[in-house]
Amino acid sequence: MRSVLFFFLFVLISLQIIGHEHHYGRNDRDVLIKALHAVSEDDISDWMHTMISPEMRGRLAGDIGYDKAADWAADKLEQWGLEPFFPEKGYFQEFDQPYTLIKDKGTLAIHIPVNEDETVTKTYSYGDDYWPWGISGSGEVTAEVVYAGHGISAPELGYDDYADIDVEGKIVITELGIPYDGDDPDSLAMWQPYVDHSNKVEFALENGAVGLIFAYHVASPRPTADPDFLFLAATDEVVEDFLAGTGKDLAEVREGIRSTLTPNSFATGKKATMALTSEYYPDGRTHNVVAMIEGSDPELKDEFLIVGAHLDHLGMMPVLFPGALDNASGSALALGIAKALATSEVELKRTVVILLFGAEEVGLVGAREFVERFPHPKEQIKMMVNLDMVGRGNSFFAWTAEPWEQLLEVMERNNERWVHRDFMTRANPWQMPLRPRTDGMVFYMEKIPAVTFGTRGAETRALYHVPEDDMRQIDIEIMRDVIKVLTMSLIDLGNMDAIELGTP
Repeated sequence: MRSVLFFFLFVLISLQIIGHEHHYGRNDRDVLIKALHAVSEDDISDWMHTMISPEMRGRLAGDIGYDKAADWAADKLEQWGLEPFFPEKGYFQEFDQPYTLIKDKGTLAIHIPVNEDETVTKTYSYGDDYWPWGISGSGEVTAEVVYAGHGISAPELGYDDYADIDVEGKIVITELGIPYDGDDPDSLAMWQPYVDHSNKVEFALENGAVGLIFAYHVASPRPTADPDFLFLAATDEVVEDFLAGTGKDLAEVREGIRSTLTPNSFATGKKATMALTSEYYPDGRTHNVVAMIEGSDPELKDEFLIVGAHLDHLGMMPVLFPGALDNASGSALALGIAKALATSEVELKRTVVILLFGAEEVGLVGAREFVERFPHPKEQIKMMVNLDMVGRGNSFFAWTAEPWEQLLEVMERNNERWVHRDFMTRANPWQMPLRPRTDGMVFYMEKIPAVTFGTRGAETRALYHVPEDDMRQIDIEIMRDVIKVLTMSLIDLGNMDAIELGTP
């Protein structure tokens, strides 16, 4: 009796193993183990150091530094045997992309009137107090400063930060984003056109302003909007200096605008000096790097699994912004998955696309170019997994929309089998994002199944859009494990008989 029981237990366990393995197609365990261990921590470290090196100049889309990084990545993909996705154009998908080079650290100073004849000047520091943006023109200006809320004119919404102020020949201070912070889909749709930073410059120019101090202390490479209009991004402490003596508290002003959806714009009674030297290249061009491992099945090879990460960063502003976490990390992971799949003799019925985006930092341009010019019906993209700032912590997370939750289940299953990290997943109802900030959201907005995969559990705050984003905040070990989980998940998805997902 006991032997019979053991026999049935053996059969049950064997069936469970086969049930878990059958999506790996005809790939035997030796091939799977080879794929699992195809990429070493030394590989990842070497790739990361190459991408963040001074030679790559911070990988600004349009600049020679990005071109060098793209050439290097394409050479790696070719070396491993991947094919160009656009065979007539090689590994690059080219598109127009203006860009701006920041040539100096700029100047920001406040002039505080003491009396009719005396003014006190306080000069701020590059990096600590403000960052230049590529959206700025070049020159110097000293002018009165006006606080202009969110810098939005939306009369159809009954909201206009410029309605009751005169900013002709002046500098405006504006806030990030929009004043609406609710979640009503119809309201979000109406406010959506006013989210982008470039709109704030457009409205300031329309009202005659000569410069803008943005109350959002990060650097950005957005290309120049107007060659004579200056733009610097400053800390809250700088903005509070301008509000001092006005009777206005910055936190209260912000909360009042949001809670009432009523503008609160006013003159600060102070002047500022802004200066920056920049060079604008309106005829710039850049490219995505796109390669593939073509599927072996005559029919299923026309279904696509995409691994995406943006290769570009901020460039030289004018110091090197290396962009290790953002996003040499995601690019290294995409390359690692490419190497693991291409060099391990794994069979895939579906086609896997490795996609390194250009111009993410200037508005997800490369992702939009790829989706708009995708040469097949978009319904044939069965999954896009986006890797952005994935390189620190001790556990995983993955997010998608509810109709595509099956994709998360595949990743969880492969983590449990091969890696054993803590893994937090989330699937929410699909809704249009207010401020899409990563390449995956371009696919998501087109209702293409998209997964955001990341890491979590780091003990320190991530350094974002600063020159200190280097290897000191990178954890190579967890990057190796991301490659393992996604490689095995792609083999799993790549060999399923069918991937049946819902529609938002």
